[in-house]
Amino acid sequence: MFAQWSILSNITSGIIIFFSHPVKLDDTISIIDKDYQIEGRVSDIGLFFVIIKTKDGERVTVPSNVFVQKMIKH
Repeated sequence: MFAQWSILSNITSGIIIFFSHPVKLDDTISIIDKDYQIEGRVSDIGLFFVIIKTKDGERVTVPSNVFVQKMIKH
């Protein structure tokens, strides 16, 4: 049951990001969280994940449902 909820949550979040989230491909963003901060360029937006490429060339994969829940500065 949990796996189904997780899949549906990511798909729904991916659709929300694609159609109505202010962040688009190639935007430079910062994800602000109490434990970490990620800065980089949005390189891919999929149904399940958003991929951010940092200044150091690292690729950070963020699940879509987590991406929708975090504060984003761009």
